[in-house]
Amino acid sequence: MAPWMAKTHGFWLGWPGDALPGEPEGRARLMREWEEEHGYVAVEIPAKISRSFYEGYANDTLWPLLHGFPTRVVFAPDSWVAYRDANQRFADAVVSRAQKGDLIWAHDYQLMLVPQMVREQSPDSRIGFFLHIPFPSSEVFRILPEREELLRGLLGADALAFQTHGHLHNFRRSLLQVLGLESQMDSVQIDGRTVHLSALPIGIQSDEWEALLRDDRKVAKRRAELNARHHGRKLMISVDRLDYTKGIPERLRTFRRFLRSSPSWRGKVTLVQVAVPSRERVPAYAELRSEVSELVGEVNGDFGTPEWQPVVYLRRAVNKQELAALYSAADLAWVGPVRDGMNLVAKEYVACQHDGDGILLLSEFAGAAHELGEALRINPYDEVGTAEVIERALEMPSEERAERMAALHERVHRNDAVVWAERFIDGLRTATATTRKTMRKDRPTPDLPALTAAFTQAERRLLLLDYDGTLTDIKPRPQDAAPTPRLTGLLRDLTTLPNTTTAIISGRSQADIERWFGDIPDLGLAVEHGALMRAPGADGWEMLRGGMDLSWKDHVAPVLEQFAASAPGSLVEYKDYALAWHYRLVDAEFGAWLANELVTTLENLLAGTELAVIHGNKVVEVRYAWANKGEVAAHLAASYRRKSFVMAVGDDRTDEDLFGSLPRSAWTIRVGTGSTTARFRLPGPREVRAVLRALVEA
Repeated sequence: MAPWMAKTHGFWLGWPGDALPGEPEGRARLMREWEEEHGYVAVEIPAKISRSFYEGYANDTLWPLLHGFPTRVVFAPDSWVAYRDANQRFADAVVSRAQKGDLIWAHDYQLMLVPQMVREQSPDSRIGFFLHIPFPSSEVFRILPEREELLRGLLGADALAFQTHGHLHNFRRSLLQVLGLESQMDSVQIDGRTVHLSALPIGIQSDEWEALLRDDRKVAKRRAELNARHHGRKLMISVDRLDYTKGIPERLRTFRRFLRSSPSWRGKVTLVQVAVPSRERVPAYAELRSEVSELVGEVNGDFGTPEWQPVVYLRRAVNKQELAALYSAADLAWVGPVRDGMNLVAKEYVACQHDGDGILLLSEFAGAAHELGEALRINPYDEVGTAEVIERALEMPSEERAERMAALHERVHRNDAVVWAERFIDGLRTATATTRKTMRKDRPTPDLPALTAAFTQAERRLLLLDYDGTLTDIKPRPQDAAPTPRLTGLLRDLTTLPNTTTAIISGRSQADIERWFGDIPDLGLAVEHGALMRAPGADGWEMLRGGMDLSWKDHVAPVLEQFAASAPGSLVEYKDYALAWHYRLVDAEFGAWLANELVTTLENLLAGTELAVIHGNKVVEVRYAWANKGEVAAHLAASYRRKSFVMAVGDDRTDEDLFGSLPRSAWTIRVGTGSTTARFRLPGPREVRAVLRALVEA
């Protein structure tokens, strides 16, 4: 990214590791030089935190988890504390440096909390996040105790991008399974914001590799040496970090099988394996190092001759010139990770095969496999199948090799790192512009001083409140949403205020609402969205309309029961004047799909009747079209005119009828996300209760 950063005059905030001197004066001087000369801003992390943050949570927990290795995940509460601390230090550094209008781009799994931490301190910041490694299936991701906080950390960004559509799909499934957030392919709504989602495979600086081969004499000399040394043999190259995700042991075992099954190739092909050491203090990596060394020794011992070494093993970092020479000299690149976000080695090899006819063997589990279709795909776990692909590659006619490589080279050259960065930044700019436009149109949080002033100064006051999702959180089972003593006490306090009428208008049954609130005589109660009502101070219940034919329930109930049987955990609720199918305990993705199917089925069944099908929050309900909260609100608010205070609060589609029936001057409040006609918005039930408590205290 260096050329792009220079082009845009951006600066980096990064952790310097152990690069800073110990004495304060030297540290300050070096940090100042870095920033002035290179645009590098050092984020210092104390040693007692850094190891637990980096080697602990980032690489012992998140790295294996996100790559889909749950058995390698280490769960250590202290390392999570360090990870959160380090992310906060980054966020603080960003907020202290960023100017209004700056674009903030956070990178990779070490900094997944940064977007939300920055958002909390600087709500108007323009924040992007790119995940360079895979995002796993929701089944794997959900084992993480801190899963919710990590997802919310990422959702603090305006734009989130992943290497592949598969990773994006896994992320969207986790949003649904963990947070209950439904999303579109390219966006998700949270806290009144739109977070834009995309798959954006990263590129390389292909021009730099081509320039090395064209202009660097050392590269040309080294390439000639390699060609001379391996004259008469096919040269295979693999370049990896020494990491268990890269499939190095699998590759060596497969190469051993190839030499056994294809004896005619012995002495005619050499594999150069570059393995760059990393995280050597982590036990799993030390074990991997020993395993790879043993396998190299076994292959060379079993098949090598005085004239030929099957595997040339370089366990060290290799500079760019050496790599360019190896890439250009190699007849075949073997890129076989068992899981990888992208794998840029594959693209580097292609860049160095300009006008060449090398062959790329590419694992189907690398992100690059979705982009580089002309490569020969392999399953790194399939020794027999991969050995057959190697033989096919080595024997492939030069015309086909050249044709495949030309197509690969054109694509890698076209989609380079600068193009990737510009696409991301263009997407971030578009996302933030759209978000700000949407937020200007979206509903603000009600101004509490203005709200309480209007409440206290009014001659009469009317409060109309939904229950589930408004006064209390949505629960997995409807019966678990009983009010706490603190909530019932708050409602009692509201009913004792002079010239104030408070009513709960709920879709719940009469039995539930009366059991919970029946002993608060001055609290108005409306159930089944208004089919039945108990006016404030009244002794009994009355129907909003009479003469209802309930025979429709005999036709609808079997349909709901059939869907309940198809979705373990769902249930049918029988009310006096409505039927509801609840699916809060059903797998989130399956439940959402099945609910849409049910809505379509019921709408076809009930077309032309006076019944309505309502898709609410984890519920599909059939009720009379006239039995809606707007009818109740209109009835209660009929006598409230000027100098009256009217407030209505609700969280889903059924509450839109309530908002629409009230005068424009009413304080209508939507709880949570979603489009609304309400004037204001609150995040959740906790904030609703805080507002009601403020009204009591005022």
